[in-house]
Amino acid sequence: MKKVGPMNMMERIAMVALAGLFCVTCAPDSKDAPLVLQELNYTENPIDIPNPDRGAYRGRWQNIAPHSVNETNSPFGITPEVDHRVPVDANSVRYHGRQVPPVEGDDIEATQFYNGDNQNDAPYIGGTGVSALPAISFMCFDLCNFSSNAFLSAKDAFGYKDDGSFVDPVSGAGRTGKTRPLTPFALDYIRGLLQKVRTGDGVAFVKFSYDGNGFNYIESHKYPNLDLTSGLIHGPEPTFVTENNPSAKCTVPGHEDKNWIEYHIWQLKPIFKEFEDIIMCVKTGMLGPWGEQHSSPEAQNVDAYKTLLDAYLDAVPDSRALLTHAGGFLAWYNETYGTTYTFTNIDAMPVPPKDSPEARFGFFNDSYAAGSWGDNGSLSEGNSMIDKRYGGSEYDRYRVITWINKQNQIVQGEGGIGDNVFGNMPGAILEAQQLRTTALNMRHGRYDRWNDFRYNEANVTTPVTFPASGEELREGAFTGETKTTIFDPVYDGRTGLEYFRDRMGYRFVLREANASEFVARNGVLTFEGKIQNVGFGNVVNKKRVSVILKAKEGSDTFTAATNLDARDWHTAEDGNTRADNEAAWRDLNFAIALAEFEEVPSGEYDIYLKINDPKEQSANKRCIRFANKGNCWNADLGANLIGRTKVR
Repeated sequence: MKKVGPMNMMERIAMVALAGLFCVTCAPDSKDAPLVLQELNYTENPIDIPNPDRGAYRGRWQNIAPHSVNETNSPFGITPEVDHRVPVDANSVRYHGRQVPPVEGDDIEATQFYNGDNQNDAPYIGGTGVSALPAISFMCFDLCNFSSNAFLSAKDAFGYKDDGSFVDPVSGAGRTGKTRPLTPFALDYIRGLLQKVRTGDGVAFVKFSYDGNGFNYIESHKYPNLDLTSGLIHGPEPTFVTENNPSAKCTVPGHEDKNWIEYHIWQLKPIFKEFEDIIMCVKTGMLGPWGEQHSSPEAQNVDAYKTLLDAYLDAVPDSRALLTHAGGFLAWYNETYGTTYTFTNIDAMPVPPKDSPEARFGFFNDSYAAGSWGDNGSLSEGNSMIDKRYGGSEYDRYRVITWINKQNQIVQGEGGIGDNVFGNMPGAILEAQQLRTTALNMRHGRYDRWNDFRYNEANVTTPVTFPASGEELREGAFTGETKTTIFDPVYDGRTGLEYFRDRMGYRFVLREANASEFVARNGVLTFEGKIQNVGFGNVVNKKRVSVILKAKEGSDTFTAATNLDARDWHTAEDGNTRADNEAAWRDLNFAIALAEFEEVPSGEYDIYLKINDPKEQSANKRCIRFANKGNCWNADLGANLIGRTKVR
């Protein structure tokens, strides 16, 4: 069937409709009804469309001026990250940071992107004027109570820094948690917060660590009155052997073959399975401050990554992505397959086979687009560790990005967004297309840089020359590759931030829909259409794609499954997501025997396409909505209108 551009779409509707009438007149009893072009709006609506597994999320981020620290604002000292502190029992002190406004559980609330201005003790206002309704809940859990190496507050950490004692010399109170199994109370607490996500309308970005609030790391700029050097005070993991934590091995009978991290992950395995339907991905965390897998001895240990990632591969259902950094992945891959890849040739690694263990690994960048050659170390994380084990490892930004692109997985970032070629537009767009950027923390980063960028053809298509090396980035004279972004007129005149907000992850626009004009009792409902993914990335987690027939008269609905795989609706590799790039339109075809819908009475029906997780427990939550203009979304069904037909 010949594709037709937008200018002659109405003519085609008329022609197909006339042809359909002619065929019905000539063959009224035919079982094979003609396909009729549907009268739908096939153009994109440039607005925020919240969809599962992609987009902005409300990071649990706080900013407190040193003079504002008190028992109310921050009872444990200054900490920018505010992971949920997992309690031991009902008497444990709860902590979720100085949230503004306070939120525990489902973080789905319309929020402005951060403009970089520290609000200190004022309510969070964002400052950009550009809002999004997140579809991702930031479910990060601090297990500091369950490691004898994890400090319970910034005050405790500084006390240890001063006197080297794990016990306060005045009060006699311990400064750290206690290495032990997660208690039933702790596990129920985790279940309770994840249930809030399920009850809401979001998915969970999950992370566990032993220092979710960064107490084991000094950020000297937060203490201008003290003469401090930034860096690790102490490794927080219960597998780090110290006088306070004399053994890394689990002591629970029957589990002595595990270390304590493996045992804790084993304890969490039933929870991962129980909440598989609402988990977007699991950040493998556990090592280093904030679970960012840097600085601590364990976070720089090849063998620790092999053990950690194997434990997560076993515990987390294979339908879910696991996030780590490049060094962690290289360590696991080499130790698993007997290879010796380093940062020098990471781009030569093969595309991971579909459904293989290596295909499950995505990437987290804790200083997204920060602007340095290695994004403050996030892109180059683990290079020295890999060099020590395998030798000759030399980090190159573009090689890492090539590897990330091949993975075709979830890429999550905390906003850094520096004033440089990688952080400023249009270079930031080109980077995101290569990275397949999926999710960003809207409450951490200089989003005013993108908000100040006017998205128009002249600005967008300005050629960008990238630095060939880290030295060039510092010196300012670039001799690397020159690239040009493709302008999409749908966003003409809007801000770069609005464009970026909507392009994170996948974004689907229905471009063509042809459906059976009628379906006989023993006939087949046939649909032939085209869909375009205009996002930076692709669908990663498997989705169920179903067809719903909804009666025009009354409220009866009838549902049948298809064999469509939304993961096949890939975005254009060259970044050309314009509507006129028909090469990027993907087939959306199915043929379903009417009997598959069970007993469908005669009458007129709307045809809907529903896309959600195969294990979704609700009727209409966490379903993928197309970004078309018009009134095609049915919130009650959680489905997109794609046509109409008659049942005879």
